[in-house]
Amino acid sequence: MCDKRPVRMVVARVLVVLAVILAVLSLLAAFIRFQALDTDTASDTASAMIADDEIREQVALSLVEQLYANVDVSEALEQRLPADQQGLAGPIAGAVRELSDRAAVRMLERPRVQELWVGAFTRAHAQLIEVLENETELARVEGGAIVLDLQPLVIELGDRVAIIGQVANRLGPDAGVIEVMDAGELETAQDLTQFLKVLGNWLWIVPVLLFGIALWIVPGRRQSILRMIAVGSIIGGLLVLVLRRVAGSYVVDELVASHSVRPAVGDAWEILTDQLRDGGLTLLGLGVLVLLGSWLAGTSSRSVGARRALAPYLARADVAYGIAAALFLLLLWWQPTVQTSRVPLMLAAAAILVLAVELLRRQTAREVPEPGEIDISGAWRRRRGRQSGT
Repeated sequence: MCDKRPVRMVVARVLVVLAVILAVLSLLAAFIRFQALDTDTASDTASAMIADDEIREQVALSLVEQLYANVDVSEALEQRLPADQQGLAGPIAGAVRELSDRAAVRMLERPRVQELWVGAFTRAHAQLIEVLENETELARVEGGAIVLDLQPLVIELGDRVAIIGQVANRLGPDAGVIEVMDAGELETAQDLTQFLKVLGNWLWIVPVLLFGIALWIVPGRRQSILRMIAVGSIIGGLLVLVLRRVAGSYVVDELVASHSVRPAVGDAWEILTDQLRDGGLTLLGLGVLVLLGSWLAGTSSRSVGARRALAPYLARADVAYGIAAALFLLLLWWQPTVQTSRVPLMLAAAAILVLAVELLRRQTAREVPEPGEIDISGAWRRRRGRQSGT
């Protein structure tokens, strides 16, 4: 009978490579799903963007453009100037434009105005999601399109430029209204929304299963496969971070023609892709932890020595699982990345941690059948003695 072990090892390695690729794809899918389709994320993004100096300045300039595009400032000034001075309306309007730019920047620094911006952004996003998920009728959407209504900010700015006066009465119904999506694009967007929700929420399960199958089919070579999973995860995490950086450079340097706008676009890219960066760091950190676990379960003299030192603690289930639970709760409290705040991912991580602790306990029990009692004070005295040379 032929030996199937080499074939199984090849299959296991192929599964690991495929799982790493799918893990990277799942991060991209989850990033798109939450960044584009989660209203809470959209609200947080809007808050972060309006708090950024460069972005706030560009928003201010856009508001001024909306104001001047919808209000004839020269005509408004002529109506308020004496008849013999109405010829000065044009030059004064130009000066008022410069004052409006500065007033808009100062206005957007105020918390109340920033709340207006976040509210407008969040309402438009919530309306968009309702339509994309078929939870509302298209007739309820303004003019057959999803819109972002910034008119309250334009009115706020106009009121600050007191020389114009009665801005709300001068603005048309479309002033400050930005179309987000046309009705003709809706059906395609709805189909894509459902696909992205499923992919972003559940694709991560597939690489986890593939990793598990790869470990299961090679019982005698699991150490090697664990190291491969760890290295693959580290490479995958680094790849996501590099892709984010390269794509950001392309967007800013190649697609933005105006040099004055590039700083704002660069800051916006950093904010919008913050979750993608978190995904790369999560995969990178996972790889480091798996590498550490692989070393701890290894056959080197240092690994064996580490297990012997931990044997008294691992022998007691309450201590071993208690320490693991404490570290896991610390991770949940810390939440270094957005992925560590998502319940399905953390439930899966908890299950894997329990399995890893149990496997390590059994391995150590076979190697050290009589681990002895836990003696923290004795270990501390021996360590102090070695440091002092006595």
